[in-house]
Amino acid sequence: MRVPFLFVGFFLLFLLSLKAQGDINLYKQYGTGPDPDNFFRPWNFSLYAKINSINSNQDYTKGKLSKGAGISIQRLLSKTFGASLGVEFYEIKYTYEGYLNDSMDEIDWIGIPLSIRLYPSRKLFFEIGAKYNILVTAKNSEIIDPITGNNQYYDGIFDNTIGGFAGVQYQIWKRLNIGLSYQSLKRNKNNIEILQPSIFSGLSFKFSVFLLDPYKRPEIK
Repeated sequence: MRVPFLFVGFFLLFLLSLKAQGDINLYKQYGTGPDPDNFFRPWNFSLYAKINSINSNQDYTKGKLSKGAGISIQRLLSKTFGASLGVEFYEIKYTYEGYLNDSMDEIDWIGIPLSIRLYPSRKLFFEIGAKYNILVTAKNSEIIDPITGNNQYYDGIFDNTIGGFAGVQYQIWKRLNIGLSYQSLKRNKNNIEILQPSIFSGLSFKFSVFLLDPYKRPEIK
């Protein structure tokens, strides 16, 4: 599923490029209008880090703070509408309360988020999309395999999955943004015979920086 999801993301950005006006004509059109601020960067890139507070849907787990980081590509069709495709690494951590010696699970993922973005103003945007989550590792602080000596879960306990997310970001200074997002994901296999949860959701607080200044008019070539 990983390759098709990446293909869909790049294909969407390609379609947006075809539907948009050519960059030269676009700059000329908005550069000569009555509003000197009526321009946008069709392409931009951002780096971000985030702090997650994500828990399962089970009442015997308690979410712990975790971290994440990533990079995204943004394609704008206008000042108010565009799309984004990215790749990120992030963690989900939670403890069991009253089970498994109150131990902690840590699940590491590589996420591929694909979203649409709406800009009501140059400093503010809302986004909604889907994320394909590739499992990297899943381990427990107490459970140790007597054969291998590590604390990773067996294959099949957790696996790759698709989830959704929605968020908002605001530009606080130059290229620096802060944001808040909500995401959810569900394990494809829901085995009610094990304690390990299958549904997760929570909030992420994000710090991001655009590599190109969105306030600087692109040069006309």
